[in-house]
Amino acid sequence: MPLSKTYAATTPPLGKAASFGVLSSTYTNTVGGTTINGDLGYTTGPATTPTVNGTTHASDSTYNQAGIDQNSALSALASQPCTFTFANGPIDLATDTTHGPIGVYTPGIYCTGASSAASIGSGGITLTGGGTYIFRVTGALTTDANSVVTVTGGASPCDVFWTPTAATTLGANTTLAGTVIDASGITIGSTVTWTGRALAFGGTVSTTTDTISSPSCTSAPSNSSSSSSSSSGSSSSNGSAPCVASPITTIPIILNSSRISPTSISLSWGPYAGINMFNVRYGLTNESFPYNTNVTGFSTTINDLPPNAPIWVQVAATNGCSIGTYGEAQLIGAPSLPSTGFAPQQNTITWDIPADISMLSSFLQKLIHG
Repeated sequence: MPLSKTYAATTPPLGKAASFGVLSSTYTNTVGGTTINGDLGYTTGPATTPTVNGTTHASDSTYNQAGIDQNSALSALASQPCTFTFANGPIDLATDTTHGPIGVYTPGIYCTGASSAASIGSGGITLTGGGTYIFRVTGALTTDANSVVTVTGGASPCDVFWTPTAATTLGANTTLAGTVIDASGITIGSTVTWTGRALAFGGTVSTTTDTISSPSCTSAPSNSSSSSSSSSGSSSSNGSAPCVASPITTIPIILNSSRISPTSISLSWGPYAGINMFNVRYGLTNESFPYNTNVTGFSTTINDLPPNAPIWVQVAATNGCSIGTYGEAQLIGAPSLPSTGFAPQQNTITWDIPADISMLSSFLQKLIHG
């Protein structure tokens, strides 16, 4: 049974690929009228030129580096463990109920079964809650005409990723959010509105009177366990404006912890030192903490854990730009010694030990042999 699926996913840096609305080896624009709000990159360009509100990179150094960064991001996404895996076979994300409420998804890593395509039906899907969404599809990704991906409740297109292993095809009038990384090719139907990126370095992207807008993203807290000093002047991992914050000096200490159900634990920490945002990370061993959640305040409850399994937990302060040093790890929910039903007893027997050595020897012999 997996740990909590809500906060396991992590947004990778996109490097030079972050500024591109379309990145491909071959780009075709079959009908005029397409607008790309962001950069456009290709080796072979279109006969019909789109409107590009950015820079066009035709096999230059930025284009080549963006391709390298695209593949690095894909590797980072692929290395993260699935928090929910659908049954084998094609899956319609808009009608599925096995993961939770129909068509509604919270942050996590959603994986299809082996060689299983995924689609978004006309009912559309909703992504709700701040965090990272990764849809790992071992097959093709398609959308029905007029389907909509809605982001709400703190969700952002900056943190939504689609990584199919076969070609992506978007139906006409689709409204899509997030970055698709698919070197197998991306075909975009007519009048699609897409807030995100079509990254297909090594493949083909085709547009037809569409609007693709690369989102402007600020950096998210990393999951690094190393300490962080001031992030002033550092660049966003996605290539946007610097994230500026004061240095983090607070190192939290877990003060109280307990198991409140077979699948839930609670904990609180301190001290208060002018910061009240924290990152709580946890895992089954003290060497690996693959799951984490951001908390405002000094306590939280972690749910959806393996029944009665001890969990290692660490807490670090965060300022929205970076994460400080994690405090000492604590094992929560470990079994304790069984109760005997009797309270501890004090030994009140008074021992009078003879001082003479011969008398002591005689005393011990009597004690041993009765």
